Amino acid sequence: ETILKEKIQLGISACMFGCKVRYNKKGWNMADLFGREQTYFTWHPVCPETMSGMGIPRSPIRVVGDSGADVLTKNAVIKNREGKDVTESLLAGCNSCMDTLKRAGVYAYVYMEGSPSCGVYRTTLKNKRLGKPPGVFGAMLLEEGFFLIPAADLQSPVRRWDWRRRLHAFAWLKEVEINTKNDLFEMWHIIKFLCQEIDEIKAREIGKKIADSPKGFDRDFTESIRNDAL
Repeated sequence: ETILKEKIQLGISACMFGCKVRYNKKGWNMADLFGREQTYFTWHPVCPETMSGMGIPRSPIRVVGDSGADVLTKNAVIKNREGKDVTESLLAGCNSCMDTLKRAGVYAYVYMEGSPSCGVYRTTLKNKRLGKPPGVFGAMLLEEGFFLIPAADLQSPVRRWDWRRRLHAFAWLKEVEINTKNDLFEMWHIIKFLCQEIDEIKAREIGKKIADSPKGFDRDFTESIRNDAL
């Protein structure tokens, strides 16, 4: 049995926390779907687009280029419906939100899919198009290694349960102290079955690495195993 002693600091796109901050003044409270269990987390709602200074309501924005990730390397830009370049404003908003999350010790985030800022696998909600993923803030979250939960999945009780258990396992694994070879074996014994559910081939590769590791405790090797499991 493993116990988390502190609440998980959980970031969330503000429009998914009930804040009416979307370009069209809309928002939905996905946190309420947890019921009493929402008190298990400390929530940190952020919105890159409002922090950019574009206001509410505002002209919708889009990625002009290959992806939002390319905006970070100055190989793409963000424009609004009128064709105005708002790249620098959005980047300022994204950086402000990321700074806020880091100050709070947040490493997990519930994101609004289909957004050119927060989207990860889609940057548009039009029809079944993907847009140009990831979004700009989504690219930052991926780059920083955040545990990412699509807000839409919280509408399903089964998926909500599954994401919650993965998140708690992630939080435990990120913080657990591993100072001996026995600690490493114990960590893998606790986490391996969940890893196998997610990616059996990868999990077996990790298990083989541990089994074939040389005698003695190697800190760098241990942290690489932790990162693989995370």
